[in-house]
Amino acid sequence: MPRILLSVVAALAAMGSPALAMSQNWNITEENVSGVKGAQGTWSVNTDADNKITGTANLQLDNGKMLTYALSGSVQGAVYKIEMSERSDGKKGCVWNGHIPAGADKSHGLIGEAVCDGGVKLIIRAGF
Repeated sequence: MPRILLSVVAALAAMGSPALAMSQNWNITEENVSGVKGAQGTWSVNTDADNKITGTANLQLDNGKMLTYALSGSVQGAVYKIEMSERSDGKKGCVWNGHIPAGADKSHGLIGEAVCDGGVKLIIRAGF
């Protein structure tokens, strides 16, 4: 009897609780616009029920040093707009606009350009 009661309580709690965030780890490559890889690692991405994104980045630069930063933004349809703040490499005002590559679907990942203050541009590829 207690097992049935526990199942009922758990089901009622699940129905009455707000939607939980979806969490994923994305494999990331940052390149300069000429195609030279600058960093590789992961983004830990949380997407809430309103399609707001938060997370953190942990990448390794081509010189072996670590690159970290915070993520915040949103997804609308298949377009991602993510701000990268508190970058340990000193880049400021970086915003990535990611999308599904032409001729592919989301299961293959995303690609897009990030523009930072001072006109610095990065190509960021995200794989799931």
